[in-house]
Amino acid sequence: MKLLKLNISGVRGIVGQTITPELIIDFASAFGLMLPPGMVLVGRDSRKSGLMIQEAVIAALLSTGHEVINLGICPTPIVQYLVKVHRAVGAIAITAGHNPGDWNALNFLNKEGTYLNEFQGLEFLDIYHLGKFSHQKLKRIPTVINELNPEEIYFSWLLNKIKKEEISRAKFKVVVDPCNGAGSRLVDKFFSWLGCELIAINNEPSGYFPHDPEPRPRNAGEVASLVRATGGNIGFLLNSDASRVSLVTENGETLSEEYTLPVVASHYLKQDPGPVVTSLSTSRMIDEVARKFQVPLIRTRVGQSALIQAMIQEQASMAGEGSGGVAFKNFQLAFDAFIIMGLILEMMALEQKKLSDLIRPLPRYHLVKDKIICPPHRLHSLVAECRKLYPRAEINSLDGLHLSLKDCWVHIRASNTEPLVRIIAESPSAVRAQLEVDKVVSFLNRLLG
Repeated sequence: MKLLKLNISGVRGIVGQTITPELIIDFASAFGLMLPPGMVLVGRDSRKSGLMIQEAVIAALLSTGHEVINLGICPTPIVQYLVKVHRAVGAIAITAGHNPGDWNALNFLNKEGTYLNEFQGLEFLDIYHLGKFSHQKLKRIPTVINELNPEEIYFSWLLNKIKKEEISRAKFKVVVDPCNGAGSRLVDKFFSWLGCELIAINNEPSGYFPHDPEPRPRNAGEVASLVRATGGNIGFLLNSDASRVSLVTENGETLSEEYTLPVVASHYLKQDPGPVVTSLSTSRMIDEVARKFQVPLIRTRVGQSALIQAMIQEQASMAGEGSGGVAFKNFQLAFDAFIIMGLILEMMALEQKKLSDLIRPLPRYHLVKDKIICPPHRLHSLVAECRKLYPRAEINSLDGLHLSLKDCWVHIRASNTEPLVRIIAESPSAVRAQLEVDKVVSFLNRLLG
């Protein structure tokens, strides 16, 4: 089964199967034809296929008449910030985020540095599907500018927006695993400027991922061991493009990625109280934080693009989901691990509390996640079939099936990034949540034969 995931935000798949130079050139050409004249930024994570894809993208953009700033290996949130700095007309971030190393993706950004909205995405897909990529007869060849150290401008901006003096005085010892991704080596600069002692592992942008580049407890064992062994104050685990982060307490407890949003919201909403946007799949811990600050909580579809667009429409203070990605109105409209890490350290410094103290007020729910590999053409029909399991449940069909049950909720949806049906359940009872997930998984396996 050849895997290719295509949506308004971009295209992703396994390199050499569905992600080929020809496909990359066609998609980048369609994007270039959609954009007005001007500069386009290109950045990538550290995946070994990134250089090949980067060269194909740049060639296509040049052929559509665009000047290109090549950022090389660069975290996606830094690419997003630099779009506005350079007054670019758009950008392409080459990264498959949390997917394994044999995957890669093109993520298309508009002039605001955000993922394409629904209207822009549909326009882009129309151009691609027409397949008529009329490359310009150029009077002059556009230039490529290779920008060195693009993070310098970004960190200068960010460090002026967080309370670095208070963080520095706290003399934190921080353990970080950037998973040999785009955040590697940049964490050295970031935590040095914050006055923290850094212990970093998997800190070379080699593209060799020592574990799945997904910030989840199952991948945080090394960080937890080092926190305990070194007396660290906190541990952070990043994905391959430094857009998401999960946390490890000073005791070495590996927290679910679901904790990132409610923890940072507990601090940020003191500075900027306002609506919070999250997804249907996100833990109800954030409901408790929103109630505490008496702000509206708006739930929408899963994924950064949907969340950011809802954030703009609702004039929300922040948006985030259970993946460990969060965006903040007073910073930038992008999931950004550096901002999250800075704000959590700021919170610990100002309140003079350990991370374990900060999570203690949060309600302890049990959230179970599972997935079923499924042929792409059957994803949505299989999700719809699951209605039969819950004939009397309250159903929200905005994004697959979200089922509200007594003391439990279940979300069944087609993945945005892989050929999977994702099943998530949450309940105060671990047994109840697991039973609901097992019931859905068993049902889907029977349908798949």
